[in-house]
Amino acid sequence: MNSSSNSSRKFCFISNSDQSYLSEYIDLSHFDSNLDFSFKNLNLRELKEYSPHIIIIDQYFYEEDCTAIIETLKTNFKDANIYILSPEYTNYNGVIQSENNKNHYYSSFSVDILNHINAISKESYLEAS
Repeated sequence: MNSSSNSSRKFCFISNSDQSYLSEYIDLSHFDSNLDFSFKNLNLRELKEYSPHIIIIDQYFYEEDCTAIIETLKTNFKDANIYILSPEYTNYNGVIQSENNKNHYYSSFSVDILNHINAISKESYLEAS
């Protein structure tokens, strides 16, 4: 998506803290909005009301198992693009697309995933639903 476009995207960043540094790497326009949660303070009701287009789950610097949280998000936000960033994917090149849901992606924190997130436009995933 070109950042000069006036389409807005709703991002949600979930990480080890309530303020994610990842928004610094995403090409957010002034039309976009974002909501940050830590894994410990994730509020599913608030997130559903916000209805994000893109959810970025940052497992870096978080030692606890996030499997239950990730499964809950994947179940409740099937139409959102969900990006799961984890050190466990550092041996893979590029972005891994889920076979079960084509708008769920797995990757390490790399230029590939940042380019993929920055290229997503609201129109492209709303048309696919």
